[in-house]
Amino acid sequence: MYRRPLHFFILFTFPLFLTAQNVDVQSYRTINGSFNNLNSSDWGAAGTNLLRVSGVAYSDGISAPAGLNRPNPREVSNTLFAQDGLLNDPLALSDFCWVWGQFIDHDIGLTPDGNETAFIDVPRGDPYFDPNSAGQALIPMMRNVYDPATGTSTDNPRQHPNMITAFIDGSGVYGSNDEQAAWLRTFQNGKLKVSAGNLLPFNTSTAEFDGPVDPSAPHMDDALGTNERLFVAGDARANENPLLTSFHTLFVRQHNRLCDQLSKEHPDWTDEQLYQHARKLVGALIQSIVFDEWLPAMGVKLPAYSGYKDDVNPQLYNMFTGAAFRLGHTLLNGTLRRLDNNGVELPEGNLTLRQSFFNPMAILESGGIDPFFKGMAVQIQQGLDARVINDVRNFLFGPPGAGGLDLASININRGRERGLPDFNSIRGIFGLQKYSLFQQFNPNAEVFTKLFHLYLDINDVDPWVGMLAEAPMPGALFGETIMAVMKRQFTALRDGDRFYYMNDPVLSKEEKEWISRTTLRDIIMYNTTISLMQDNVFQAMPHEEICDHMTGSLEGAIRTPNGNPIPGVVLDLSLTDETLSFQSTFQGRYAFTSLPSCKVSGLYLAKDDDIRKGLSTLDIILMQKHILGLETLDSPYRMIAADADRNGSVSVQDIILLRRVILGLVSEFPGNTVWRFIPADLSFEDPSNALLEELPEVINFNAGLAGGVSLNYIGIKIGDVNASAKLEDALEVAQGEPRSPEPRVELAVADLQLRAGERYEIPVRLNKGRQMMALQLGLQFDREAGAMLMPDVFTLPEMNAGHFGHFPLEGRLTMSWNNRYEEAVADGTNLFNLQIRVEKDGKLSDFLQLDHTLTAPEAYNTGLQAYEIELVFESDLLADQHLQMGQNYPNPFRQTTRIPFRLAQAAVVDLRIFDGSGRTLYQAQQAFGEGTQQWDVQRNGWPAGVLYYQLNAGGQSQTRQMLVK
Repeated sequence: MYRRPLHFFILFTFPLFLTAQNVDVQSYRTINGSFNNLNSSDWGAAGTNLLRVSGVAYSDGISAPAGLNRPNPREVSNTLFAQDGLLNDPLALSDFCWVWGQFIDHDIGLTPDGNETAFIDVPRGDPYFDPNSAGQALIPMMRNVYDPATGTSTDNPRQHPNMITAFIDGSGVYGSNDEQAAWLRTFQNGKLKVSAGNLLPFNTSTAEFDGPVDPSAPHMDDALGTNERLFVAGDARANENPLLTSFHTLFVRQHNRLCDQLSKEHPDWTDEQLYQHARKLVGALIQSIVFDEWLPAMGVKLPAYSGYKDDVNPQLYNMFTGAAFRLGHTLLNGTLRRLDNNGVELPEGNLTLRQSFFNPMAILESGGIDPFFKGMAVQIQQGLDARVINDVRNFLFGPPGAGGLDLASININRGRERGLPDFNSIRGIFGLQKYSLFQQFNPNAEVFTKLFHLYLDINDVDPWVGMLAEAPMPGALFGETIMAVMKRQFTALRDGDRFYYMNDPVLSKEEKEWISRTTLRDIIMYNTTISLMQDNVFQAMPHEEICDHMTGSLEGAIRTPNGNPIPGVVLDLSLTDETLSFQSTFQGRYAFTSLPSCKVSGLYLAKDDDIRKGLSTLDIILMQKHILGLETLDSPYRMIAADADRNGSVSVQDIILLRRVILGLVSEFPGNTVWRFIPADLSFEDPSNALLEELPEVINFNAGLAGGVSLNYIGIKIGDVNASAKLEDALEVAQGEPRSPEPRVELAVADLQLRAGERYEIPVRLNKGRQMMALQLGLQFDREAGAMLMPDVFTLPEMNAGHFGHFPLEGRLTMSWNNRYEEAVADGTNLFNLQIRVEKDGKLSDFLQLDHTLTAPEAYNTGLQAYEIELVFESDLLADQHLQMGQNYPNPFRQTTRIPFRLAQAAVVDLRIFDGSGRTLYQAQQAFGEGTQQWDVQRNGWPAGVLYYQLNAGGQSQTRQMLVK
């Protein structure tokens, strides 16, 4: 039992804010957890009080234990919790489940004993504790330490501190105070101390078992009082049993392993940099295991993560530590199996749990931690019920009368001395309907009849008793009361942690992806000599059923929601010791063959693509219709594409972000990828609310790949709501089919004679609008001739500066606008005014042109039909000219480009393309009619670089420059 005097609380909490000053609180956690929340710096920090979300139920309203009318704890234990034989978990979860739960419990919570007694009377004639019916037996127990500033009145009832950090941060590895953290470090290469065999350090001056005991070593619990030498870890309870010790050892090894990797990648990093970053990664891995493996294994499904919330206090609930999270005590097995790498029991045999309490020598006698991990993997834990094995119900820390305790009785009494309300009250507080009949706890008559005889009043049932007696939910380990508490507590631990790994400002995108793909099995395989273990270690599996030599294959197709193949998708298949990569073909196919089945762990897809591909103002129109309820997006894939910021909803924020991408102002979607890939056979639970579902974009192959597996994917280009992205331009060119002329919208500007030193404001007017209601475009002004400024005069509805992108160093202006009310803009309407500062004489047409670099010039009518945009220069001086020629587009180009021009009357036009030396590369003639025309040109072996094109018609000639990639 963990016992420290009351004055320890005062001493421990005094340096809370002093110890954090040397840490960059913006980037790294403090050891004691302070300053995680920059507005409330003590939230979640070591030494701060537990939260009371379930109210106070002290019998005097101040500090006296609750439950005066409740039955004797030992009587409840004997009547309800006695267990004979094994009662395996019906979910077949392995011992990893309860041991990991204990490891996490010791990472987030510690409220040690104080000086006040809370002894439990043993009923006369108790077969274990009073076999002679003396009637004087007691089960020793101390009340928990409390905040001495509380417990003074009903307005200030007793509160209890959490002596370690509440965050899932690896404090069980590193400690929650500076002294312990410093003792555990080597201060060389960022590493932690270890002893021989790469085990935890001992509490000696050499960290080895045979060294002299170090009086300055951190305190480590030893309830038996028989060990002079103990392993030292970040949590005082690490020696409680060898399974728990094995986890502490595993993550010390992982830390040191990461330090080796980081030092190779960053040879200039100091010891402190290596230590802090490896510590960050280890804490992140523990978080990922908790939220992505352990909780789901027990049936806990949390809301999708939507980012850090600084108004969420992550501190543990008094009721969580005092009752709900003591669920693991009913999952314990009486046997700790020790198996070699072949699944064979060690010659030394297995251990009983009672033999293992505070027995660090068991690790040395077993040859390390590997046999315990192998044993945990194959053995099914006990079921979660109102049953507790004898090892902790009668023989905890020794036989009865010689140190032995009853953990069930202590748990019951703990809830009372901590002032917890009854079970039914907790249900009501968590929004659950209170029970009115004992049969509602559990349909098993053996359970509800015992509850009835123990608690005549259903509103007197102790919280821990009710939670374990409650029938489990379908597919879950526990009932709905524990489920409600677990969901709320772990959501707070995740959302109230500024350094939760998905939000951590220091971790790179690649590191976060690696963390999310790394499983507990991976970490075990990295840091032990074990060569064979099931992918999902929380699911028990006999050793002989784990495939050892079988091979498998994985193949499939990747297509858009429209069925078009997606080439160039990079698929990373994670194996135990390597990663295999494949790039999808032009047909969108991929295939991995001859795979070692047992080593396959996960598949991740990504496509490095231009973020702007397929994005246009038309997508914004569709999103706006959805938001306004005018025309909802009709498929979950379109909704996923529209959720640009990946926050679980389609909102105006997505429109703003998408418009900034179209304008070339941002080059990535914060919190999102360019493409998302979802299994094609995924069945959405509610297609209309697809964004609320957690999509399996990283596939984990927990059962291996026996035989062949076919897995097809749907690829969703983020922002491309109408799925218009061209997936491979080269395919289109290879087909060799000439593109038919497309309808165009004209934008007209006066072709002014510009003079150096002057500033001009030139209206841009709609000409031949074709019922246009939205448009986007890019403009380029010759930098040598002057500069375009940000427009400040707007005439279209709701148009403002947010619809423009301004790039002064490049002489570029981009625009994206749409009429929210879907009303057409009349021909002749001035759209906006160009602001130009001129540094060189010349005509506007000499310096201004459409630009495709960032934003393709397009317009959309009220029927959402897309039109190309042509920029037309109008001038009285040019009215008599027979030929007017515009800049080719796209420019620069690879394979094809288009030359726009206008004829005053029908004529035969001669086109000549030549290089800088005047050598003709291409020449042709075509007859064109009056008005605006275009000439499509295909590259024909021309060199990359600067070329020139010249049009001749009606005795007039014009020449411009073009660029070939």
